Amino acid sequence: MQGIAVPISVVPGNSPIHRINPIPKMVWVLGILVISFITRNPVILGGVFLLGLLFVTIAQIWPSYLRVVMVLFPISLTLILLQSIAPAFPQPWTPIVAVGPFTIWQEGIYSGLSLLLRIMCMTTFAMVMIMTSHPSDIFASMQKVGLPYTMNFILTMTLQLIPILQSEFNTVLKAQKSRGLKGTGFAAILPSMVPVFVGAIERVQQLSISLESRAFGSSGQKTSYRQVQFGFKDALVLAAGALFSGAMTYWLLVDKTLDWSRTLTFSPTFALILFFGAGIGFLLFIAFALRLVLTA
Repeated sequence: MQGIAVPISVVPGNSPIHRINPIPKMVWVLGILVISFITRNPVILGGVFLLGLLFVTIAQIWPSYLRVVMVLFPISLTLILLQSIAPAFPQPWTPIVAVGPFTIWQEGIYSGLSLLLRIMCMTTFAMVMIMTSHPSDIFASMQKVGLPYTMNFILTMTLQLIPILQSEFNTVLKAQKSRGLKGTGFAAILPSMVPVFVGAIERVQQLSISLESRAFGSSGQKTSYRQVQFGFKDALVLAAGALFSGAMTYWLLVDKTLDWSRTLTFSPTFALILFFGAGIGFLLFIAFALRLVLTA
């Protein structure tokens, strides 16, 4: 799995965002989630996406963030391609230009761009939170706000298991390589699935025994080894996130003119560039993936 591993885990650092309590960051993520789902305005979604990129820059997590974005790259191109010729909008549709047997629709371009920006907004803010917050800090913070510890444990373990499984993949691939087998590329992943998942099942069994021995299901006050502080700056960030999300949500719900799907027009040149650019990009990605498989 070397070379394609996606580090969806905390990135060590000491940026201002790293030092913020996880709760304000969660408020921002939930607010952006709501905003992204209640609007299709590409300008607003684009502005929120740029705000997320600003946070990525402050947190100094660009390398890890870009590796996650690369996974979304073919999905994004597919969205634009499919939405251009089959919009997820009620008819009637407005044609822009014909490409052979297909027609590129005005509503399709609008829908494709909106879906792409919506995914990027939610992904960007979620990655900022995950990559700047230690899972134990998230657990301790959620415990302080009263989240049931069972749900808290499920959430935290999900975040912790991802880097553990990636580490086990790398271990298995190195073992295969030491025995003369393929150790890199997509072709090496498939035979690695069985030992990794067997190891995951054994890990779950050991975890279950460990939890029972520590009286996980018993009642009483739960304590945490890791303590997280909630200071004045954390309160400011939380208030800013709640105020921004609340104001944006109210504005988007009240102002019906923000839906530009029937009024915003795209030129045939722009539609063709976007359509063929997405198609060529998707084919290049498929060719790159096939090359990795054949040369591994």
